[in-house]
Amino acid sequence: MILDKYKYLLFDLDDTLLDFGKAQVLAFKKLLEDENIEYNDELFEKYETINKSLWRSFERGEISNKEVTSERFIRFFSLFDRKIDGSEVDNRYRGYLAEGNQLFDGIIEMLEKLSLTHKLYIASNGIGITQHTRLKNNNLNKYFEKIFISEEIGSKKPDREFFEIIFKEICVKNKKEVLMIGDTFTSDILGANNAGIDSCLVDIHKISNPEIVPTYKIEKTIDLLEL
Repeated sequence: MILDKYKYLLFDLDDTLLDFGKAQVLAFKKLLEDENIEYNDELFEKYETINKSLWRSFERGEISNKEVTSERFIRFFSLFDRKIDGSEVDNRYRGYLAEGNQLFDGIIEMLEKLSLTHKLYIASNGIGITQHTRLKNNNLNKYFEKIFISEEIGSKKPDREFFEIIFKEICVKNKKEVLMIGDTFTSDILGANNAGIDSCLVDIHKISNPEIVPTYKIEKTIDLLEL
């Protein structure tokens, strides 16, 4: 079994363990209800375009995560000629985001098995308080040795430094024993490549990037057990 050669498994959180797509649609709907705006898919797509563009800027080191989370709603509500407090709106949105059970099917069973044979860690670019709340609400904390979130450690994926901080904290002596598992080419896979470790792409978005190549590719996170 290929997975046997790894000792340390680094997991992204959103769209890897938790169904972020489902969670953010529900949170966005509740936010629009607060603002007396009727939800439709076109509005969500406009928000997604703004949000993804800002997170890409964050990954390139052009803006901070706080600028991402406030600016995304300032830009979105400007489409309705509304001036809002971006931070206040984002706090409400992230509160909604943390609600409910958002686990992909089979994740708990997978983590129970892997935690018996490997050391598991979270390696996320998310907002600290939101990610910790979601981990707690979905009863995931007990499976992980430690949680690494960009906002809290002062570095981000795909920067090499993000991973070097983790390696130092968990006392990695051989990088060949580390595997990064995530759904995003530009943060998870590129970050692993930058850090000199193997990676596994969870291909839920069904996109390709010939310039960023993962070591492995699986359809769903639970397929990791079949590596």
